[in-house]
Amino acid sequence: MKIISVVNQKGGCGKTITSINLAAALSRKKSNVLLIDLDPQGHATSALGNKSGISITALLEKTINDQPLPEKDITVKLNENLHIIPSSIGLAATEHLLNNNKNKLQALSILINKINKIHNFDNIIIDCPPNLGLLTINALVVSTYALSPLQLCNFSLNGVEMLKNILIMVREFKGSAPTPLYIFNQIDLRSRFSREFAMRTGRILGSSLLKTSIRKNIHLREAASYGKDIFTHKPASNGAQDFQALADEISKLTMGKTWTQFSIKAKHNDEVYLVGDFNNWQKNEQYKLMKLGEDIWTITLPLSKGVYRYKFLSGNEWFTDPHNKVIENDSYGGKNSLLTVQ
Repeated sequence: MKIISVVNQKGGCGKTITSINLAAALSRKKSNVLLIDLDPQGHATSALGNKSGISITALLEKTINDQPLPEKDITVKLNENLHIIPSSIGLAATEHLLNNNKNKLQALSILINKINKIHNFDNIIIDCPPNLGLLTINALVVSTYALSPLQLCNFSLNGVEMLKNILIMVREFKGSAPTPLYIFNQIDLRSRFSREFAMRTGRILGSSLLKTSIRKNIHLREAASYGKDIFTHKPASNGAQDFQALADEISKLTMGKTWTQFSIKAKHNDEVYLVGDFNNWQKNEQYKLMKLGEDIWTITLPLSKGVYRYKFLSGNEWFTDPHNKVIENDSYGGKNSLLTVQ
């Protein structure tokens, strides 16, 4: 099961349109998909025309209070392969309840585990609120990937650094964090500025920036206003083509291997390298971390299932991952960080 949070603290970036149409595109590939509307504004719920009494609010509150879930009608079935758990305005109050709960960062994880024992979904897409509060952190804690739609503006790049800081916090909490993926949304490359900005962003984000881009397309907004996904509304449109390409790229990217992020937050003047079982403990340019912002270093690698030992190397200094609490003694009297890829 792959869980993808669609996240961006900036409103108006196309997060909800990305969530509903990616979920619809994956369901067209015969994947059993659940869309969770985790935004109290309920834009994904209204965009798909859902008026059910079921809500993520009620299910989360039952989880917080250690109450059993309903035996049926946990999700709303939109078609053969696509389900949704709608949102409601009461979710804003639920976020405040989470703050005083012992499982305040894992409530959604507990709920999804219970739901998946009943439905066994292949993919879960979570439409997050436009902020980095407790609901979004809950989504990131349970997710395999964090997908951020980006617009061609500097606010998007500022948001990337903020998200990286949150992912480091998640990694410190649970020993791992979702792999960040980025996609240009509502893009128009006809202007010189747009092309140059896209190239600059590509150099910064590297392999985390998906090859697929979502072009500007009025039919995407039309579909949402009519309570439909793009494939139901205009299946031959550029919007439908782009989202099917996105589903294809994500399916291929996540098949067989897990794209895993390694990040550290530290002020290093020297370059930082990742060394470990996956590169025979050799310093290699392929495993050189990219500096993002003032003090964040990061790299994303495709890894097969297994347990990996690793360290970071900066200048002549070898050190374990400061954000991973799982370590073991090495044969030289030092320590190695351990990562389990499932």
